[in-house]
Amino acid sequence: MQKKRNKLIESPTFTKILSFFLALILWFFVAGDRQETLGTEMRRTFEEIPLACRNLGNDLVVVEMADSVKVTLQGLQPSFDGLTPADLEAYVNLNGKKEGRHEVRIEATAPPGMSIVRIEPASTIVVLEDLIALQMPIEPKFLGKNRSGMIVAEMYFEPEQVFVQGPRYKVELTERVIFYLDIEAAKSFIRESVALYPVDSIGRIVSGVTVSPEFADVEVSLAYPRKEVPVEAVFKDYASGLEVETISIEPPVVAIQGPQNLLTDLQVILTEELDLDGWESGTAKEIPLAFPEGIRPVNDDHKTVLVRIFFAED
Repeated sequence: MQKKRNKLIESPTFTKILSFFLALILWFFVAGDRQETLGTEMRRTFEEIPLACRNLGNDLVVVEMADSVKVTLQGLQPSFDGLTPADLEAYVNLNGKKEGRHEVRIEATAPPGMSIVRIEPASTIVVLEDLIALQMPIEPKFLGKNRSGMIVAEMYFEPEQVFVQGPRYKVELTERVIFYLDIEAAKSFIRESVALYPVDSIGRIVSGVTVSPEFADVEVSLAYPRKEVPVEAVFKDYASGLEVETISIEPPVVAIQGPQNLLTDLQVILTEELDLDGWESGTAKEIPLAFPEGIRPVNDDHKTVLVRIFFAED
């Protein structure tokens, strides 16, 4: 019996088995010591992780999706040192998705040495719409009232039409593209590069769409408003023996210009006073017009009129 025991101990197989168990005991000892050094695993939840999308089709746009999620991670204490929500990534895979409403599983990427325990919510509703573009004309919108009483006489802008791009319902909501131009303090000419804005039918700016190009070059000429008024002759006191039978004025109507507030109440332009002393019947004379302050003729040739008078015969 003793010989068999000695023979077993001295056999190579016994030696290998004993070595294996000794190595296993040593491994448990080292692993346990290392675990004490690193610490036990822990869990931590990070909130407000931005939710991104991957593999979105070039002709699609996301119009509805959760903004952020909560992610719970598990790992050793040192792995959490300095870790912030900005270091984490959560996303939905939109590969193969078309226009419409989809429920999509939320995925996340764990930092090295950590594992994802939970994502809240686990899925989200994603609404996709086709990305479309429409060509639209540009329209001006003037701000303020010109201090000098001038109005826009001529206007030029380039380009005259632009492309509006965005989700289908946003583009279809866009009625026109406008630019704003302040003319309150302008003198006679404006040249500016102005931003373009997409607006709906009541003039509200439509968000979520882009205008291409984003700016327009604008040139505006300002001038006083114009009005045509008849000419009326004014006479000085003249001898009682004179009686004007007929009078003709050429031109009988003149075009004038000036601030709108002055033009509104001006219904006639008077001549300077006509002195009939020595005026021969049937004779025509050039008479200056008496323009009120701030009013002038559109045509400089119309600063005077030709007045012809016929007197009644005794």
